[in-house]
Amino acid sequence: MVIGCLCLRLYVLGSSGTELVSSGSHYSSFTLNNIRGQILDCNGKKITESDYTNFIIAKPTLSSLDTLHELLDSRTYSSSLKQRMEKGSPVMVNIGKAKVETNDDILCLPIYKRYSTSQPAIHIIGYLDEQNHGVTGIEKAFDNILYSDKNISARVSVDAYGRTLGGAGIELLSPTVETGNVQLTIDIDIQTAVENVLDEYNVQQGCAVVVDAKTGAIRATASRPTYDPYRISDYLDSESSPLLNRALESFAVGSIFKVAVAACALENGLCDFQYTCTGSCNVKNVKFGCSGNTAHGKVNLQKALEVSCNTYFINLGQKLGSEKLVETASLLGFGQVHKLAEGIFSESGVLPTVDELSNPAALANFSFGQGSFTATPLQIAQMLCAVANGGKYCEPYLVESVTDRFSVENKQKKKYPIVAISEETSETLLKMLTSVVENGNASPARPERFSAAGKTATAQTGIYDRNGNEICNTWFGGCFPAKNPQYVAVIMKQGGSSGAYDCAPIFKKIADSINFSEKS
Repeated sequence: MVIGCLCLRLYVLGSSGTELVSSGSHYSSFTLNNIRGQILDCNGKKITESDYTNFIIAKPTLSSLDTLHELLDSRTYSSSLKQRMEKGSPVMVNIGKAKVETNDDILCLPIYKRYSTSQPAIHIIGYLDEQNHGVTGIEKAFDNILYSDKNISARVSVDAYGRTLGGAGIELLSPTVETGNVQLTIDIDIQTAVENVLDEYNVQQGCAVVVDAKTGAIRATASRPTYDPYRISDYLDSESSPLLNRALESFAVGSIFKVAVAACALENGLCDFQYTCTGSCNVKNVKFGCSGNTAHGKVNLQKALEVSCNTYFINLGQKLGSEKLVETASLLGFGQVHKLAEGIFSESGVLPTVDELSNPAALANFSFGQGSFTATPLQIAQMLCAVANGGKYCEPYLVESVTDRFSVENKQKKKYPIVAISEETSETLLKMLTSVVENGNASPARPERFSAAGKTATAQTGIYDRNGNEICNTWFGGCFPAKNPQYVAVIMKQGGSSGAYDCAPIFKKIADSINFSEKS
């Protein structure tokens, strides 16, 4: 009786398995790709899903085993992979960039990763959660049009025991899903060049931005340290804050702000102001010095920019007064938040009020970019755009167009240019900043193929390392080519020693790597 019941039980199990297979509802399935809308650069090139790995799905046949044996190393081949196939189960295998012809037993196809190993512009792009939703950056800002809960998959018909059925094919399932795309102002070629140069110069903490001088379009923005979007939890407690987008954060600025002070002087008729620098000066019993207490002697505005004379600008600031300086700085975009996309903001920084600068010592600090004043690299780029573009600048923007789920393209509205300074002032400043690169302390920024205009900075932060040494932010910001500026680039390094040595060579390398001949 027991044996009879056992035979009956086995018959029932066998019959139900056959029924499942014959009804076409029993499969071995493989998920290949989550479906999500594309993020593109200004020329329509992919920023996300630009890298791929070839996978093969193989049925358990002798020819498939031979193919895998040729492709894979012995360790991979001799693992559970071979055992599964010997039991009659289909498998999916990563074969890197190798290629295999698809046939009845093997399906070979590229699987696109959302992010490449060294994903460009990752701080702007952002990353996804396990449910394929955007958590930060552009991924989050446009999640409503990029998101899909569908995926591309493949399946093979198997019996109740997971063995491939004879004659069963490999079926590719690619559902039709409506998603949109986002086109950014980023130029992936410029972006890649900027990322490579930052890595070449081993910038541990810092950033770089490149902006179209005429339009305000952000062509590249890179922050260091970077992060792997697939391992976010590894960075949450990191002291170096890899998840922070430094291009949009505010920092102590230093001497690069002298460009704004010079603009204010030119606008208010103090272009002929001269001062004899003895290496230091006193303002209400507070001593201020030039770097290394260097005595620059008698200097005018152009010479003061070339040698970055602090005492000149301190005394110039006292003559101009706080109201005029704050007004010019505000017109140039300092102290203002900039919205680049939903949830993506460039900080306002700290622009001291006129009342806060009523103290002459506070005004002295502000006159060479120190004290409570802070700004973002993007704001510095905006200031330089005004110098490069006849006194007008367009607010930096990041999104070019959005194509929704119904294939309707919406071009982003561009804001009108803002007149910050007169055309005459901008032309004079451009010549002066060109001389800073050609004849001043910014000579390491001079490109090979053309001239450039710019300014260095080394800003005190009031923050000290474990050895008691003050940590400085070093900067270089400039535009190129000087005669007809097409681009503005700003580089900032935390923990640097000098803008001329830390950041100016990076500017030169970035400028030399950009081909703008068609636009010049």
